[in-house]
Amino acid sequence: MKLECPYGWKSVARVGSVTLESRVVNICGNICDSADRCGIKRCEFYDLSPEADRHFREAIADEQTIEYQLTKLH
Repeated sequence: MKLECPYGWKSVARVGSVTLESRVVNICGNICDSADRCGIKRCEFYDLSPEADRHFREAIADEQTIEYQLTKLH
């Protein structure tokens, strides 16, 4: 699930003289994909443990299945 970071973290990218900012993070299996970059430890989605990494990767894989995609249609 993609949502705007509840703590206001943003990623910044510069392309030439243009600066792009995004506050959107991917929360999958209740783990944030940007936790290692934001460092906001009070966030409920922050977890950098190896177990959380494994859980996040499994949840991402599950989201790619046909079954998961079909449940989103209902």
